[in-house]
Amino acid sequence: MSNHNLSCWWIVLLTLTIAGCGSGPVYHVRSDVDFSFIRSVAVVPFQNLSAERFATQRMSSVFISELLQFDELMVLDPGEVLEAYSSMRLSPDVPLTSDQIVALGQRLGVDALFTGTVEDYGLERLGGNQTYAVTAVFGMSETQTGGQIWTAQIRHDGSSFWQKLFGGQPTSLYEVSRKAVREALGTLLGGGGGGSESQNSRGRDSSASATFPNRFITTDA
Repeated sequence: MSNHNLSCWWIVLLTLTIAGCGSGPVYHVRSDVDFSFIRSVAVVPFQNLSAERFATQRMSSVFISELLQFDELMVLDPGEVLEAYSSMRLSPDVPLTSDQIVALGQRLGVDALFTGTVEDYGLERLGGNQTYAVTAVFGMSETQTGGQIWTAQIRHDGSSFWQKLFGGQPTSLYEVSRKAVREALGTLLGGGGGGSESQNSRGRDSSASATFPNRFITTDA
């Protein structure tokens, strides 16, 4: 094989590698918030902008399961959240206002609420192959003032370098969802996620997500 053909082959391989798996999360964390006071949280019903009817229920279930991996946080049972929604006459299909976040937080007795919006969920065609893909936006609001203190947008798909090259079965939708949630939560709870901070995050240590194993752990001297 000539050097020219070999160079072209490596360019193709590099392009396929970069194109796979989706982009990392784009996120923003409020730099003026002391996260150490947050100990109890609840996950409110997600919003659905996708064509998949049950996307929010499935993504919410994955999100809560991943959140429960962090022992520092007490995650309220979803049934209590739905009961509060019903008694307060809140619609799961309508985003909460700041006042409603404060009122709901007081009723549930939690320090913060997690929110989510599923933008895309399901099969899509990439090149000549079909793969599962998820695009979602997650957020956290503290319940003292109802202000949003964290947000992350993530897109992840089940394609891989070898699938793009040779075809084959894509990664399952559950696994794609789980990886997307893990990457998004990594920007808040540690581990980074390989994404980029928004411009509004300037002023905060840009390496914080990589050096903090958990933003909710105090670092008293």
